[in-house]
Amino acid sequence: MAIVVMGDDEGVASSLVQRLGELGYDAAFCGAGGIAAIGGVDLLVCPFHDAQSLQRRIAPSQTLLESAPAVLACVAAPSAADLRLAMALGFDDALDWPGADANVTEVIERNLRRAEARRAADPFLAQQVSDLQRDQRAGRYIQLGMLPPSPMAIDHYRLRHRIHPSLMLSGDFVDYFRITDDHFVFYIADVSGHGASSAFVTVILKNFSRRLRREYRPRMLREPGDILVALNREILENRIDKHVAMFVGVVNMRENTLHYANAGHFPHAMRVHAGEATLLELMGKPVGLFEQVAYESQAVAFGEGDDLVLMSDGVLEVMRDAGLDGKERHLRDAAATYGGDIDRLWADLGVSTNSAGPDDITCLTVTCEP
Repeated sequence: MAIVVMGDDEGVASSLVQRLGELGYDAAFCGAGGIAAIGGVDLLVCPFHDAQSLQRRIAPSQTLLESAPAVLACVAAPSAADLRLAMALGFDDALDWPGADANVTEVIERNLRRAEARRAADPFLAQQVSDLQRDQRAGRYIQLGMLPPSPMAIDHYRLRHRIHPSLMLSGDFVDYFRITDDHFVFYIADVSGHGASSAFVTVILKNFSRRLRREYRPRMLREPGDILVALNREILENRIDKHVAMFVGVVNMRENTLHYANAGHFPHAMRVHAGEATLLELMGKPVGLFEQVAYESQAVAFGEGDDLVLMSDGVLEVMRDAGLDGKERHLRDAAATYGGDIDRLWADLGVSTNSAGPDDITCLTVTCEP
């Protein structure tokens, strides 16, 4: 059964999703604005701070509250008036947060039984949920089919990736492909938002990859910022109200050099050379926001034994280091230690594939082998 943690306090939401995953539940995070796009929800869990913020967050999701049991995770002690408001909004139960595992399990199980009872009493609803879940799974299979093989060798370079979605469909995407005898292109992209609407943009990205292989201009091999300009124009022309943070690189395999550009992607890409990780810091606006935009391109040596490690910002949500500076240091240390070994990288950073996090998490590595 699917549990959705809903709210705008991502710190509390992340801890809820992680704890529920550790207790064996299928839990995912969604901001209140995107909750209506989710299908197959059995239980809503909402962090509670105060009545005013609760009412503001719940308003866009009122119809969903009528069809699925909902639980307040009480970060702050609610007053009687708060509880009356929660009941009026459609909440069925409450739990203290953080609480003992036994208490959390008891409340969650009680409300999942309610969900099962509702479904059994309404065959039409049960069929609707089943259809939505089937469509989501079909979309996931299609999305997986758009991704390149992992690992994949292009001459003496080896590329690997892994995507761990927060929902069935992901707004993160990667691609890599040979573009000339001496060059290959790769990128990591993070579409704004979550779920089906963001996953749709990954189809545009894949189509752009295919067209780029046929229609690239030679200057793009030295100035990959031009690739971002072309993609920016395409996303704006589609009028999909989404933007994409993206790092794109072009490797010259004959010269062992990397030319790269950045469109608002963070954390920064990390080049590992001689056991030391260096950030490839480069500024740039996400694609799909501004009509008039230019992107700077830079180059760096990328030779035998070197690794390039790229992560989407979802990893920052699950890392337990204090502050952004601490997380960046941990990322550099992990990249320097493990290079292109994604399994050991994720284990070190605290990424668990047993439960969904509050955001999509993606890793892309490129290794120059002997």
